[in-house]
Amino acid sequence: MKYKKSNWVLVFISAVFFTLSFIGIGLGFLSFIAFIPYLIFLDNSNTKNCFLPGALLGFIISAASLYPIIYVRIYAYIGLIIALSLYFGLLTWFFQTIHYKFKKIFYLLLPFLWVGFEYFMTLGQLNFPWFNLGNTLVNYHYLIQFADILGVYGLSFLVLATNILLYKIFSSSYKYIFTAILIFLLWIGYGVYRDKTIDLRGENFRIGLIQLNIKQRDKWKPEMQEPTIKDYSKQIRKLTNKENLQLIILPESAIPLHLLHNFSTKTRISELAKNNKINIITGFPDYKVDLNSSRISHKFYNSATLIDKSGKYHKKYDKIRLVPFGERIPLLEKIPILKKLQFGQANFEYGDEFVLYEINDYKFPVMICFEGVFPNLSRKYSLKGADALIVITNDAWFKNTIFPVEHANNTLLRAVETRLPLIRVANTGISYFVSPVGEILRELPLYVKGNLTFNLVKTANEQKTFFAKYGYLFARLCFWLFLVTLVYSFVINLFLFRGR
Repeated sequence: MKYKKSNWVLVFISAVFFTLSFIGIGLGFLSFIAFIPYLIFLDNSNTKNCFLPGALLGFIISAASLYPIIYVRIYAYIGLIIALSLYFGLLTWFFQTIHYKFKKIFYLLLPFLWVGFEYFMTLGQLNFPWFNLGNTLVNYHYLIQFADILGVYGLSFLVLATNILLYKIFSSSYKYIFTAILIFLLWIGYGVYRDKTIDLRGENFRIGLIQLNIKQRDKWKPEMQEPTIKDYSKQIRKLTNKENLQLIILPESAIPLHLLHNFSTKTRISELAKNNKINIITGFPDYKVDLNSSRISHKFYNSATLIDKSGKYHKKYDKIRLVPFGERIPLLEKIPILKKLQFGQANFEYGDEFVLYEINDYKFPVMICFEGVFPNLSRKYSLKGADALIVITNDAWFKNTIFPVEHANNTLLRAVETRLPLIRVANTGISYFVSPVGEILRELPLYVKGNLTFNLVKTANEQKTFFAKYGYLFARLCFWLFLVTLVYSFVINLFLFRGR
């Protein structure tokens, strides 16, 4: 089994270009050419010598883009790198098998198969849909408008299709130039049309958000609990004294204790809401006692709730999508011995209920941290009647790195997909308010303490988007195509092996 040096170089170039396009440094346009070297590699390798270069692609992308996870859990970083390297190695082997068997239509199939892979990355407990190609386009306003039809998956499809067309133009035939120009004109034309025709209206509903900028090293110290709650209380009083607000939103785990089990703090926050006549949404850790096991144990949750202006606590929301390895070891309930492994991980339990909080006839869901990168969560909330999307997070873990920017970018497209305003509240930033066309209207940068206030902005025509109603079918169909061709690839290779 021989590996050409040129193949390693080609894969390395693709990995570097994609990473640069993804990490939020203004080079998103590189995604349109990032995979051309990878396509050259696919044309010049075979199923015997493609796995390791493919794994290298995944290794470089994940190692370079996810390194801030070291500050959270080093084993989580290692686990994700290993998993993603294996994923990309197997994906490359799969592509190469299809390339060999369906050479004439391979490049027609490839964008569909890639979208199928992106959808696959949202499934199961190893779910990590971080590297969707469409996320590289968040700074290109007209291009992202297409997301209201097929979501981030449609953008990923078009990005990879552009790579393929440019590769064909420069390597074999200029006959694809017209196709490339036509696709691009239709794509950007749709974006201009949607941007000009979507009518936005300001609502008589004013919201405030608080970014305290608490360093992670201080956040969970017992002696910091009281100063933290005092500071949030002070900021809430400051905002309500200054403006007529209907809602104030605090970040993920803003209250750094088990709020619902701490009577004095629970009462204190209730009185704060009642005395200032303000609805408060906040994040906090929670637990419940498990009496079903042979001994009393506790199940822990990453939670949020609404405390309304009468001081009443509403039903809490428990985070549904947990960060693999960071918030929970995958397959913990299937492989009980994993419970004995302790690397400092939280091992939260999964929530299972979609909760909407209604305030003055407006409905708000809360997504916590990592959940903002899952299109299907915001899509479901849209279909349930949400008037806006709220994402609360604590990115203090990642210090002054690229990761908070990646996280904020990967969340923004949820607004365009659903045509709902999106409010992101982060402990250390980036906090922002995004309009239904994906424009950031108000923003607090990283590592500053501050507050934002704004009126809710919605579309005058409140119809559900095509993506919310039907667009997810595209990703699912691509996944089934991916799955069928994957099984076919294994069968073909099995017969080839037996025939030797």
